Amino acid sequence: MRSFRALRSVTVVAAAAILTTACGSDGPTYPTVFEPGVLASDVQAAGSALGSPAAQSFVASGYAIDDALFNMDGGAFLTAPALMLEDESTGPARVAARILRSAEVRTADAIPAAALGRTFVWDTNLGQYAVSQLPGAPANGVRFQLYLMDEFESPIVPLVQTGYADLTRTVTNTRATARVQVYAGTVSPVKVIDYSATISGSVTNPTVSVIGFAKNAADSLGFVLTTTISAASESIVVDWRTALPSRGLSSRLVQTLSFADEDFAFSINSFVQSASGRVDLIGTINMSQISTLQVRVNGRQFATLRFDPNAQTPPTFLNSAGQPLSAAEEAALEQIFEWFSESFEVYGVLLSPVSVLLDD
Repeated sequence: MRSFRALRSVTVVAAAAILTTACGSDGPTYPTVFEPGVLASDVQAAGSALGSPAAQSFVASGYAIDDALFNMDGGAFLTAPALMLEDESTGPARVAARILRSAEVRTADAIPAAALGRTFVWDTNLGQYAVSQLPGAPANGVRFQLYLMDEFESPIVPLVQTGYADLTRTVTNTRATARVQVYAGTVSPVKVIDYSATISGSVTNPTVSVIGFAKNAADSLGFVLTTTISAASESIVVDWRTALPSRGLSSRLVQTLSFADEDFAFSINSFVQSASGRVDLIGTINMSQISTLQVRVNGRQFATLRFDPNAQTPPTFLNSAGQPLSAAEEAALEQIFEWFSESFEVYGVLLSPVSVLLDD
């Protein structure tokens, strides 16, 4: 059994703020204005929270970090959300279906004893991370140096360090928590990512939770991401909540994916809100037919999003009269739709380096 362990105060406060903002007991309070260009800018700022050089290096190094621990007899417990990204051609839900039907799951002994307290550096000869004698790693975890990366997600040679990532694992009875802290710079390092992850439940009905924040300059994005997977009903429920206080932005996506009999469909109930307006996307998309989502702005019906799975063009937004939107309106809605559609990618990014730490 894997269960959630309480986070340190900084991430607990962030989570509480998100829950209060996204799920107020009196229901949503709608803004009085709709400024699509400003709202799109707010969403773009949220998306850039992982945009610092150290954060980008960490994102690109996720699987290399996990492989380094696995190669030291650590192994890896790969969760369905992360594995969804490995075969994009078949769609995330169908990949997840194969995972849920499989009885084979790699397991390990968390962080290998030989790795505890050690710093990993990139070995340019081997093309992978290797243990070094450098100090500074946490006693109950490991440190990985981060480097500027090329377009193929490999460190640029000669190596240029952008920061480092500390990964730790805490166990109390049956509770195991993996924590990641990413720092930019080496002389006066600044924390740019801090989150904890856990897997609870059984192999056939697991829940994956990630809580923390990512910071880029003045913009700090708090997030609470939860996925519940059911092998029996062949479904996945994603609940993704975020808050960007610097822009007064909050969002929530509740997405239920169903892929019984290889028929991939997912329902969406989501919103993004700031002082510049609130946009809700509601409906169901079926990958075997043309589907339509309802778009509401400040609580009122505003437009529809038409999704054709066989088309080579992006989804189409039309106003209530069936006419195209203004350029600013369409750009804002496309930005929001992209923000929500990347939820699985966020899971893959955050879970890929901590697979070993989540296994007990």
